[in-house]
Amino acid sequence: MDANAMAGNRKADPDYGQISGLIPKTLITEFKVALARSGVTQSEAIEQAIALWVAQKGNAS
Repeated sequence: MDANAMAGNRKADPDYGQISGLIPKTLITEFKVALARSGVTQSEAIEQAIALWVAQKGNAS
């Protein structure tokens, strides 16, 4: 399944939601380069990053 089809499936899935934020343009460029090299979709990378962040912050108490 290609990234566009997967994104469409997630938009229709009630178990998924959308978030957004503002980050430096240089980080955006680095992120997109890393995505292209890895073959991971933007949604997959963001989901992994947030899950890691939540796991680290949840265990920090």
